[in-house]
Amino acid sequence: MPDTKDIPDKIIQRLPHYYVQLKKLLSDDTEYISSEKLSKIMGYSSSLIRRDLSHFGSFGKKSYGYDINCLYETISKILGFSSNKKMIIIGAGFLGRALANNKSYKERGYELIGLFDKDPAIIGLEFNGLQVMDIEFAPGFIKQNQVEVAALAVPSDEAQKAANLLINSGIKGIWDFTETPISVPDDIILVEQNMNDGLCKLSCRLMQKSNECSEQNE
Repeated sequence: MPDTKDIPDKIIQRLPHYYVQLKKLLSDDTEYISSEKLSKIMGYSSSLIRRDLSHFGSFGKKSYGYDINCLYETISKILGFSSNKKMIIIGAGFLGRALANNKSYKERGYELIGLFDKDPAIIGLEFNGLQVMDIEFAPGFIKQNQVEVAALAVPSDEAQKAANLLINSGIKGIWDFTETPISVPDDIILVEQNMNDGLCKLSCRLMQKSNECSEQNE
């Protein structure tokens, strides 16, 4: 398997798209596929697909195309789906509960084992088999269970405080849903999930499409 340090970031960003499409092809019992057919499915050019996949090794078979199962397994390993990562959620409000009910963690190598909040009205409630615990117990829980990843779903004014708690407890990666800037040390992986950015991008695309339609009708 290639070292991910040698794979350009732009290709790493496309890997989840390859993963999803290859999984669909496998579910249809497809064994091989050409770059041209994969291009039609994914919307990438066939030349881009060939360049991307060449970073992972040789998966092609003359007159057949790419070995889908082999490519799927390799991309799964590169994405770290084959390694188990323990995960908790900080914040059990509506967003935290929605995250707790996500069914895709296991497939991607995550084991959700804890849900925390500071609200006495929420502590003790159960969501998707997880009982909400007092956030005061989070540091000990993280260390005892060697938790690597935490999803942060707290109000924005509590974001940095909660992040500091996680950092001081030995967490390695934070999946941040607070939509407010937080500071973390260089050795902490921070992935920001900004829904407002997505809504703005969608709105802009809709406006562009509306303008295109208006121009065509003139």
